[in-house]
Amino acid sequence: MQRGAKYRLVVPLKRSKHPPEFTARGVAVGMLLAMTPTIGIQMFMIAGTWLFLTKVVKWEFSLLAGLGWTWTSNVFTMIPLYYLFYLTGQIMLGNSWADISGFDQFSHLVGEINNNPDLTFWGKISLWMVNLFKGWGVPMFLGSIPWAILSSWLGYKVAYNYVVKHRENRARRMVKNSKPKSKTAA
Repeated sequence: MQRGAKYRLVVPLKRSKHPPEFTARGVAVGMLLAMTPTIGIQMFMIAGTWLFLTKVVKWEFSLLAGLGWTWTSNVFTMIPLYYLFYLTGQIMLGNSWADISGFDQFSHLVGEINNNPDLTFWGKISLWMVNLFKGWGVPMFLGSIPWAILSSWLGYKVAYNYVVKHRENRARRMVKNSKPKSKTAA
C-alpha cells in the first residue's frame, strides 16, 4: 500500500516538468474533490473539472496529480470520512450535541445495507441513495465543505513546498556532481 501511494501521489510531483503552481493546483483540486461524499465518481468528476477549467475557464492544473490525490479517500477511508462529514454538517445545522447520531448507529446503517444478502447490487445502490439523500445527505454534503476547502488549501501548500524543495535539492546535487573531482597528491 505504501508503495502504491508513493507511485500515485509522490512520484508525479517529483517528475512534473511544469511549474510548481501547476502541480500544486492539481493536488488542490484532487483534495477538494476527495473530501466530498462522492467516492466512486471522483475520477469522473476530476476529469470533467479538468476539461471545463482548461477549455472554458483557461485555468490549468495537473490532471495526473488531481487524479492521484482523489485516491486519498477510498473504500477504506469512506465510513470514517462520511461520518466526519455527517457530524460536521449536523453541527453546522445547529443540532445540539445530544441530537447528533453516534458512530455506532451510522456504521450499523452502512452495515445493514452492505451485508444484506437479499439486496442485489442495484438494490444496495438504490438504498444507499435513499439513505444518503433522505437521512444523511444534507448534513454530509454540508459538512464536507469545510473539510474540502481546508484539505485543498493544505494540499496546495504542501505540494507547492514539496516540489520547490525537491527541485532545489536536485539542482544542488547536479551542481555538486558536475564539479570536477580534484586529484590529491599522494
